[in-house]
Order: sequence, then C-alpha cells, then structure tokens
Amino acid sequence: MAQPDRISRKSFLKRFSDVVQGMDNCEDVDLRGALRLTDEKVRIPAPAVPLQLLLGGEQGYRLHLYPELRFDEDGALEHQGDYLLFDPTTYFSEISGFLRLSPGESITLGRQDAWQRALLRYPKVVDTKHLRLKLSQKGLAMKRKSDQTSACVAPLTAEDLIERMARWRRKQVECLHEILGGPIAPLGRQEALALIERVLEVMQREPYRVENDHGRPSGLLALPERPHPIIVGDLHARIDNLLVILTQNGFLEALKDGSGVLIILGDAVQPETPGEEDQMDTSMLMMDLIFRLKLRFPTRVFYLRGNHDSFSEEISKAGIPQGLLWEQALEDKRGRKYRNAMQRLYDHLPYVAASAGYVACHAGPPTGKLSWDALTDISQNPKLARQLTHNRLRRPNIPNGYTATDVNRMRKRLGVKPETPLVVGHTPLSDDGTYWTDAGGIPNHHVLYSAAPDWVSVITRADKKLLPLVYPTEPMLNVYNRYASMSRPGL
Repeated sequence: MAQPDRISRKSFLKRFSDVVQGMDNCEDVDLRGALRLTDEKVRIPAPAVPLQLLLGGEQGYRLHLYPELRFDEDGALEHQGDYLLFDPTTYFSEISGFLRLSPGESITLGRQDAWQRALLRYPKVVDTKHLRLKLSQKGLAMKRKSDQTSACVAPLTAEDLIERMARWRRKQVECLHEILGGPIAPLGRQEALALIERVLEVMQREPYRVENDHGRPSGLLALPERPHPIIVGDLHARIDNLLVILTQNGFLEALKDGSGVLIILGDAVQPETPGEEDQMDTSMLMMDLIFRLKLRFPTRVFYLRGNHDSFSEEISKAGIPQGLLWEQALEDKRGRKYRNAMQRLYDHLPYVAASAGYVACHAGPPTGKLSWDALTDISQNPKLARQLTHNRLRRPNIPNGYTATDVNRMRKRLGVKPETPLVVGHTPLSDDGTYWTDAGGIPNHHVLYSAAPDWVSVITRADKKLLPLVYPTEPMLNVYNRYASMSRPGL
C-alpha cells in the first residue's frame, strides 16, 4: 500500500484518541495522547504515523516504530505493510540494529531474547519480557508483559518526525551520488580501460595486505578490528542489491568517516537468475561500481576472490559456460586489453580478510594443511587458492566438504581466538534464505548470500557483536540513475 496520506493519518490519530479515552495517560511522556499500557491487550489501527514506545518510566528506553518504506520504479517511497522498530538515537546516524514487524507476526520485546540484546541496546530498565506487539489485519495489538515497569505508546505527530524516514532514505541516495559523481551506465572502451588500470595501480600497493618474502601478490588482508565490517556475500550481477546496502543504515557514512570497511566476498559477476545466466552487461556495471568505490575508498573497500572471478571453462550455471561467456563479453564490449587487465586484477585479488574480530573468505576453509606462508604467497599455492574459492560445508550430499575441525584450524593458523566469527559465501543453504548463523552446527560460522531476488543480507557489527541485517530489494539502479539525471547541471 502507498505511504499514508494526511487523511489516513487523521483517521488513525482520531481512532488512537478514541482508544486513549478512559484509559491511563502516561504522565511522564511529553507527547500528547500517550497511552499507558496494561496487562490487558490494547488494539489500535495499523499505524499511519510513527509511534514512540517507552519501556520503563521517564528515564526508560525509547524505541520508534516506523512504517518501512521501499522505493518503487519511479523513485517514490511506499509502505508495503512492514514496520521497523529501532533506537532513534542511533538508527539515523550510525550502523545500528533494528527489528522488523511484518503482518501476521508478533514480537515480545525484552532482555530475555539474546537476538534483541544484540540488535538493540537494552538498558536494565527493560524487563526480560516487557511488551508484546502483534500486527494483524485488525491492527496493532499491544500488551504489557512486565509486572515491574511500565510501558507507554504515543504517536509521533510532528511533521519532521513523520517524514524523517523518507527524508533520510533520499539523503542516502544523494550521498551516494556525491561519491560516484554521476550515473551508473555502460562505459566506453577507453573509459573502462582507464578505470580498471587505476584500480590495478591501487592493487599493487593495496592497504593491509600482508607482505611475503617474494614480492608476489599476497592472499591475506590483515584488517584493523576497530572499523565496523560491512560484509556482503555473492551478488551475482544483482547491482540493485549492492545499491540497497549502500543506501541503508549508516553504511555509506561509515565508509566516508572511516568507521566502516566494506568486504565483498567475491562472485559479484555472472548472474544466477534463471534465463539470464548468459547475460553479462550487468556484471560489467557491477564491477564498474565496485571499482569506483575502491578508488574512492581504497583503505575501506575490499573485494575477495570467488570461484566466478575467473574465465575458466569450468565455471558454468545451468549448463551455460559463464566463465567463457564473461571473457568473450569483455573482449567484445571492451577489447582484448580490458580482458587482460581483468585477468591481472584477478591475479592480484586477496582470498582471506582477517581481523581480531572476524575472518572472511569466499568459500570454506581448506580441508588440509594451512600455513601462514602459503596463504600470503598464494600464487604459488594453487590448491589452497582453489579450496578457498570452491570448498563447501560438509553435508549428506557433500561428504568431502569442510567441517568444524577445518574452521578451527583456520582460526588457529591466523592467530585469532577460537570463537572468532568466520563468514563465508559461495553456498546458499536453502532456496529461501539469505544468511545462516552457526551454519552446520559450527558456532560462529556464518554463511551469507546477497543475490536473492527479494531480500538482501549483510553481516555487520552494530554494537559489539557480528550479526546479520536483512533488507527488501528495490529497483535501486533505476532510482539512482533517475536522481543522477535530475541532478545534472542545467536540469
């Protein structure tokens, strides 16, 4: 449904006011019409304006409930039924967690839920089970579950608060345009070649590469722990998905101010959408975008090599030789020099990113021996390179896959703590998911897939713990290019 208009807002506020009549107001909340919730269920219409929830008394914990807005093809923001629940002191200014409430679902807010504690910064004033919310066709039902502390709800009626989500999201698109400086469109041969050659210059001296004794490209990045990692899985030419990530949360601001690093786990090219496996134009746009980001943030954007980052005849999907088609498309559209430059880029890509807080690679850890020297001098260790780009988690249909023992060995060889999270891509574990935590029953082993058609996931650190965040996909290439065309001088 479309974003609520003024008439539906007035209707909602009238019905909310009717509910409040005869019930206790929240005297400690400086908002008109605040409702003190009890252990009796209260139902209001599906909110047409944002709500503030106060868990605890005057010094309690404030959460905002906003309609989740999505861009349509024309660049308009629409509400399609979901709501986001977040801490307003952090959501609009830094990388932060949130909860999503969808029609037919319920959430019990409280510190008992470890997932919520990771996503939100609950103080002690929030009870273990504090407030239950349920969204249905009848509206939003609320019931206080705490016997110790209060819970209040109030509509946010100020115009700047009502429009805050839409204004903030449009600002992210504007910020991305300032960074890229123009539309995302096919490049001519000379422009494309100049772009990749500039990236190759950066790759010759890529920041945080662990050096080896032979002057050859290292396979290991040793990243600082302090910046928030923004880890993106296989994209497979879904440029919209990457643009969604760049225009959500505080990710772009973190890249700008140095508080975040973007780590793409390889396989950004070669589509997996049925019927489009042989289409390579969007793959070129994807790599152009990543190159532009790399040049803008050389110390904050990193791309790890995946199995599809290759011209190998072994790379295929649905019987289509994608590796060969990718090579041919680059030669046809951009020339032999560009194809060779892309091969040089592949030869210089790192395979593993590690810090004290996480380890990331495209596929799984090696199932055999692993040494520091072999990883840093990876061009001389092709078997290791192949395993890092091809290994899959052991399952009944993959008996030769890697196991918890291999994960632990990799952590040990890299010198990180045994509980350090390992994030990999390469192998979606189901057709309807985008991330899997503690995958295969291995603690702190997470699988991430960012090429799904409806939702895109990213793994990041919102506070102290690495966690996945999920966003609805949107036609962001069209949205961004519409904005870029409107922003050209003289228009």
